[in-house]
Amino acid sequence: MKRTYHYDEQTKTMVEGPAPSRVEASGDGWRYSDRLYSDSPFAATDGTIIDSRKKHREYMKRNGLTTVDDFKHSWDDASRQREKFYKEGCDREERKQEIARAIDKLSR
Repeated sequence: MKRTYHYDEQTKTMVEGPAPSRVEASGDGWRYSDRLYSDSPFAATDGTIIDSRKKHREYMKRNGLTTVDDFKHSWDDASRQREKFYKEGCDREERKQEIARAIDKLSR
């Protein structure tokens, strides 16, 4: 069985078991996701103040913008294709033939 330990500040020793939670419950966990925006609102490049997730979503939709997490699967697919290309060589023979033709055409 796996054991976990944490450092106890009072006794200055390692104690077996999970560390006590340091986060105090604020009672407003339902709006935790908006806290990032409401604590430090920011202005978009056109001056629009964004201070909630809803305003952020609406601004992005209105201006045809997206966030980086929308491309997660695209990057995974591209990574797999690159890996396949480097391992298998894909169209190596076709590429050699094209290069030979281009050299032949230029040397005439």
